[in-house]
Amino acid sequence: MSHRRTAFTLIELLVVIAIIAVLMALLLPAVQKVREAANKMLCASNLRQIGLAAHNYHNDFGKLPPGNFGQSTTPVAVSAAEAQNAGALVVLLPYLEQDNLYKIVTQPGSGTARGVELAVHRGDANWWTLNLAYTGAQTRLKIFQCPSDTLYEEVGAVFLFLYAENGGFPNMARGTQGDLQLGRSNYAPVAGTGGRFFFQYPAPNPLGLVPPPTMGGYEGIMCNRSENTLGQLAILDGTSNTLMFGEGLGGSGVGQRGTAWTWFGIGGCGTGLGLGRGNVHWMQGGADWWRFSSRHASAVQFCFGDGSVRGVRFGQTAWLGSGMPSQDWALLQQLAGRRDGYTSDVSSILD
Repeated sequence: MSHRRTAFTLIELLVVIAIIAVLMALLLPAVQKVREAANKMLCASNLRQIGLAAHNYHNDFGKLPPGNFGQSTTPVAVSAAEAQNAGALVVLLPYLEQDNLYKIVTQPGSGTARGVELAVHRGDANWWTLNLAYTGAQTRLKIFQCPSDTLYEEVGAVFLFLYAENGGFPNMARGTQGDLQLGRSNYAPVAGTGGRFFFQYPAPNPLGLVPPPTMGGYEGIMCNRSENTLGQLAILDGTSNTLMFGEGLGGSGVGQRGTAWTWFGIGGCGTGLGLGRGNVHWMQGGADWWRFSSRHASAVQFCFGDGSVRGVRFGQTAWLGSGMPSQDWALLQQLAGRRDGYTSDVSSILD
């Protein structure tokens, strides 16, 4: 009588498992690449919507939103206590289908039981001292999050405000329980190399440009209490050649993250220290809170003044402020500046 086998032998089972393991090893990188490509497209869509919101704001007010509402001496004197310290993303809320949230965080009232008044030519109060503004700022908005990043991982502190001016970083980072619940952002306005400069300071010149550049010559579109127009951009460097919004991790990309940007407080950030990769230490050109950065493989994505979104390659843009930076660094500053007047070919750092 013949005997019919009804199960795999152990050897056959091991062979099948080995084949499946090999197939998974071959397919996993492809799946990861497809997922990252989708994430990058969604990130670009977020930036495009933010850029379109800025254009719609311009249509209503005849100017682009300021990078932030910080302490100021010009165009009006605003003390530290009177500085609202909100960033451009807040005034764009009505143009991002968040009109109800905008009404809450700017609701008039008395004392601290109200929202913040956002005006370029006058101050109000620090936004986190006002109950409605602080509570509304805890809303998490997906449009401000790059899907390639783990934005809401545990951190020690978040930035209640941060922007670039005179090559420095006025900021306040805090880590109370309420602060850590604040909505975060991967996106920030571009203030040029280091925001507005109120004094003449020479910039590195690895390209041998004539006349030699200055740091102030690389001033960006969205600085502290700025009121720039698209017409000015078109006449000067051109809207398609000037960065308007970019992405960043708001903290270290490796090890303990440490900090994160909040969408309410992130202001115009600078490009003077280059672009950071999300998978290396900041001293080797990695991400941190003072750099535009990303977890994408080769580039940081930016929305340009014309509303288009393109990647700017990491290349050799990273610089720590000493010695001569690379030519990539200089090309990045020309993209970040709105009125530098240089016409170098920047295609080598565009993704």
